[in-house]
Amino acid sequence: MKRWVLIVALAGGLAGCGNEVQTSLWQQIKTLSEEKTDLTLEVERLRRENETLAQQVSTLAMIDKDVRKAGLSAPEQVRIGRHSGLYNKIEGQTPDSLVVYVEPMDAAQDTIKAAGRVQVELWNLAAVPEEAKLAVWQVEADDLKTLWGRGLLGAYYRLTFPLEGILKGDEKDLTLTVRFTDYLSGKILTDQKVLMAQ
Repeated sequence: MKRWVLIVALAGGLAGCGNEVQTSLWQQIKTLSEEKTDLTLEVERLRRENETLAQQVSTLAMIDKDVRKAGLSAPEQVRIGRHSGLYNKIEGQTPDSLVVYVEPMDAAQDTIKAAGRVQVELWNLAAVPEEAKLAVWQVEADDLKTLWGRGLLGAYYRLTFPLEGILKGDEKDLTLTVRFTDYLSGKILTDQKVLMAQ
């Protein structure tokens, strides 16, 4: 009798272990099946992407390099926008910021979003030569592309610079110069403007 109880207990234990092993195997099969599906989808996505890139390369190879270059809009000049100027938060105080609207323009005089670097200089031409240059700021291409904007009258890069510690308050006319280095053509385009406090 004791033997039968022992055999039944062992059989039950083995059956329980079998169920756990079987459950674990099914879980592994399910996980591997999901991974296979994901990999199949990824291979298909990469295949489509490869076909698209091969088509682009084939299309570009058929178009003459000079023709492609001629079709791109590159800036021919840069203009400092008319709303550029010195601004102050409190009226009657020394200006605390300089806002510069930079407008790269193509041959048709349309403003275009051109990739490049901008150097802005603020001058007091009435000062002695060694004190004439008040400040220089550089805006690199990665930062510049985030500063593009549009208004009712056009499009522009809007740059803002702090003037704390730069102006004394007795300056009469300040001159602003902008140098735009176009990354497509390599041209350096310049403009300048006399500023009045707003």
